[in-house]
Amino acid sequence: MIDWIKKILNNEESKEILEWETDDSILQYLKANLNEDGSLNESAEKLPDEKKADDEIQFAPGLMDAMFGADESEESKSRIKQLVNLIKRVAKNGDDQSKSDFYREITENESVIGIIDEFLQSLVKSSLPIEPYLFGFADKLATKTNNRNSVKFGIAILGLCQNNKPIDDIKILGLHDEFTVFSTVALSNLSDNLVKDLWELAKQVDGWGKIQLVDRLAEMELNSEIKDWLVFDGYKNNIMYEYLALTCAQNGMLNEKLKTEKIDDKLYSSSSDIIVALMDEGPAVGMSGYDESSETIENFIRHSKTRNLNISNYITLHRIKNYLEESPEENETLNNWNQNDLSNCLIDINELLNSKDWTEEVKVALKSSDNVEYWNGKQAAQKLGIDLWETVWEKLKQNPLDSSAWYDVTANAKENNVDETIDFAINNLPLDFLGSGPKDSAGIGEDYQKHSSLDSVITFLENYPKKGEKLILVGLDSPVTRNRNMSLRTLQSWTSNNWNEEIRTKLNELKEIEPNADTKSDLIKLLNGEKIE
Repeated sequence: MIDWIKKILNNEESKEILEWETDDSILQYLKANLNEDGSLNESAEKLPDEKKADDEIQFAPGLMDAMFGADESEESKSRIKQLVNLIKRVAKNGDDQSKSDFYREITENESVIGIIDEFLQSLVKSSLPIEPYLFGFADKLATKTNNRNSVKFGIAILGLCQNNKPIDDIKILGLHDEFTVFSTVALSNLSDNLVKDLWELAKQVDGWGKIQLVDRLAEMELNSEIKDWLVFDGYKNNIMYEYLALTCAQNGMLNEKLKTEKIDDKLYSSSSDIIVALMDEGPAVGMSGYDESSETIENFIRHSKTRNLNISNYITLHRIKNYLEESPEENETLNNWNQNDLSNCLIDINELLNSKDWTEEVKVALKSSDNVEYWNGKQAAQKLGIDLWETVWEKLKQNPLDSSAWYDVTANAKENNVDETIDFAINNLPLDFLGSGPKDSAGIGEDYQKHSSLDSVITFLENYPKKGEKLILVGLDSPVTRNRNMSLRTLQSWTSNNWNEEIRTKLNELKEIEPNADTKSDLIKLLNGEKIE
């Protein structure tokens, strides 16, 4: 009655009460997609509430939450205040209107991570009663809704409710990278054996959720079994090994493991992965943050001397060689090395690289149908100076719409291969489809391979003025903005003296209909003889 009077006095209008509970929930969807080992099958990656079209940029599960931190804007502060007021009404009254209003508010925006921490802090300060309404409402948000934002809020609030009844459901939700970090936080408040629960979850996830989870797990007191797992498997994820390499090397005691006289193949292989990832700094701190970098590399090289090396090992050793040959100005980490040790490492690596003729192994790898083995063969061939043209050309002829094959062909083509490459593109790419008319399309989804193949061909033509003009015209008529941009840059490389009348006419026509503002600006610059940035 009091709330009703307040609404009348404040001139508030009640919104429609939503039917937000459903048995066809995200939790049930995940349960239906569990493998026998407790992991999720690949088909579960796309959640049932996914609304993006195939042609729009698709964020990997959990990426949005990993990228964006707290939102401290005035708009978000106002939204948090509104959410707190709504959850207070739910906790005190448990009425359908309050529950509906809260659900509506948390499902209006795509991202929730920017406000959820501050919301939870405000919730803690409010000391709301958990029973008889708040726990049940949070449990239903997590387990009885089909919207990812409501599930996230449900998990987060459950973590504050001091009731471990839904812990099994929280673990299942955590198997999906979209919810892993939320489940991790909830488990931190509810689990009786947190390290074990987080480790079990970490073994079942593979994306952004795993990256955040392993970082959290590594800060805890770990037994030797989990430390071994960090080095053997903890760093592996489907985003980039670089994100977890340092965490797992340090907390998994990689250097201590490599100090032993002998190591098995499993440790040698994982050490190789971690060392390469540590050297590839950029997305995350690597060797520059690893105090034991020199000793770890020295020990790895020592163990390499005792092994029957394969092409993968050859590539790793070559990568270490390039790293050690960088100047201290390029690589400040090398300033911490003893110069005699560095020189000895380079001598040992050169001996290992020259210890046998790799040519036959490379030829076998280049004929392999296994993508990893084939990729290793290409890398090794390039380092050994083996010509790849016949290999990549045959690969393309087997699958003319394989964009990676087109990239390899255009990267390895010589002057005498140009006409053949252009003719093959004209005869094998679906030109009518690729040139179906300008749109502001990202060119992803099921047709990505086709448009990406055209990317490679158009870029390839930059160095060959007046050749492949038909393909440039297709690129200018492409619905994919990226294809048109690349066509403009190729024409800029040609210079206007090499444009035929058909290309000039097409450029002027495109100027009138180009749907992307930036591309249109570049097109005008090109026609005016100005440089495209």
